[in-house]
Amino acid sequence: SKRFCLHRPSPRGRRRERTQAERERQRRSEEASGGPRRAEPNDQGPTERGRKAERKREREKRKRFTMLAKWIAVVGMLTFGTVSSIMSKINFEVKGLNLDGKLVPFHKPWFCVLVMFIGMSGCLAIYVAPLAWEAACGKRRRINPPPSRRSTSDNGAPDLGPAGDSAYLESLLAKDNGGGGGGDDADEPPLDPPSCNCSQVTQMLMIAIPTAFDLIATVLMSIGLLYVTVSIYQMMRGAELIFAAIFSVLFLGKKLYKLHYCGIALALIGITMVGTASVLGPEQNNTGTKQEQILGISLIILSQAIQAGQICFEEHFMKSMDFMKPTLVVGLEGLFGVLMQALIVLPVAQELPGGDFGGKLENTRDSLHMIACSKDHVILVALGFTAVVMLFYNVLGMQVTGHLGALFRSILETTRTLLAWIVGLALYYGNVTLYGDPIGEAWDNYSYLQLAGFVILVTGTLIYGHGDSRPAPHDDYTILGSERSHRHLSSSGSATQAISIGTAANRVDPSPNVSFTPSSMSRLNAYYDFGSVSRSQQMNNYLAGTETPNIIVSQ
Repeated sequence: SKRFCLHRPSPRGRRRERTQAERERQRRSEEASGGPRRAEPNDQGPTERGRKAERKREREKRKRFTMLAKWIAVVGMLTFGTVSSIMSKINFEVKGLNLDGKLVPFHKPWFCVLVMFIGMSGCLAIYVAPLAWEAACGKRRRINPPPSRRSTSDNGAPDLGPAGDSAYLESLLAKDNGGGGGGDDADEPPLDPPSCNCSQVTQMLMIAIPTAFDLIATVLMSIGLLYVTVSIYQMMRGAELIFAAIFSVLFLGKKLYKLHYCGIALALIGITMVGTASVLGPEQNNTGTKQEQILGISLIILSQAIQAGQICFEEHFMKSMDFMKPTLVVGLEGLFGVLMQALIVLPVAQELPGGDFGGKLENTRDSLHMIACSKDHVILVALGFTAVVMLFYNVLGMQVTGHLGALFRSILETTRTLLAWIVGLALYYGNVTLYGDPIGEAWDNYSYLQLAGFVILVTGTLIYGHGDSRPAPHDDYTILGSERSHRHLSSSGSATQAISIGTAANRVDPSPNVSFTPSSMSRLNAYYDFGSVSRSQQMNNYLAGTETPNIIVSQ
């Protein structure tokens, strides 16, 4: 009867059951062996809606991570930049025993420049570390290859696995090329990976020239910092804008527009007001006399002219250095700076006459004695902390410039100057002392003049930065991804530099109108071409699908 009749599956159903049982056994064996499961042709993967949701979650996760990284870079740059400015002044205030056994301040600007270059050279370790890690991981993979995914193939023959498949494909390609593995080509050694040619090595050695510029400028700034406060020191560095504009016109043939001239005029007015406030204000404990303050301000302005010349040199002679990462460029600048200081500058300063111990320009033996004999090694701790701060400041500054543009970094540098002034006032009125003398600077009647000059200087810098801004055709921004938009981006006179600290390749979009080098990007303030760099960076990020179009240092 139908009640006791057993239902027998059809032949097709029996084959389906056997196939499912075989897949289940295969899955269990692969899970037991720890190998990844090979996708079968008839496997039912995730639905299209599920894949879209997964991609959306991944995009949101990357977006949150990128935003967090940007905030960390911005906050870190402001923090380490402010601390580096304060520590540059404190290093001159700490005291140690000189060769005569007297407790004197550590007024050693040439030696402090050596410490700065030591901090910059730490970027070489950051550049080399990912390369060494990749080399070690690659060697480990070659020594211990991963287990094959399947021990046997469907017909019972041994499965070659991914390495065997690759070797099999390579042998097929060799046969297709006519070699077959038995010709003359088979005896030839494999080609070595591409390496740096002579021109690249020469360009890497050319970094020593801007390093010499940087060394002279930094020494002059350090000597000037001996006689002025930190806020005056930071604000007077805005003179680099004026010299950079003049040199770019004289030597690079650039053209200035109305906004450029307006920004230069405001910057000149602001710098004049700041310098006047410093000279007319009362003398403080950590500054010099009126004549020494004028000398210090003059040396800082002269140093900015030298740094502007350095930028022009990098723009003209180092255009083809886009094969180098900014971390490598800054690290090489630090390495060359250390070698120049240790082998040339400090020995020469040891022999020249001056006001340091023994009638020398700067007595290196006395510097080392003060570092070794200071109480609780306070000088050594201060200099070592300054080197570490300088390292992190350079690294985070490059990240900010690469992700957010040079214009945004210029705004951060302005904020850094303001923060350094605020911290100096807080230290003074917080009764923080060093050897009984207060640290920081006081507020006086001429500080209002200094504040007004600072505001005018910042306004002039921002106006100058927007001097190259030109409205682009509307369709070039609405047809993104088309051939016309790519042609506009490649010929609009914009340079794009994406900074990645590691081993990822830089994306550089060179242009004939804006010369841009990794070395010039590592400078503290590239006062020209702000708008073009940041705008092209945003357009490149939009084409890469990372953001929407809402609108690379020494010290």
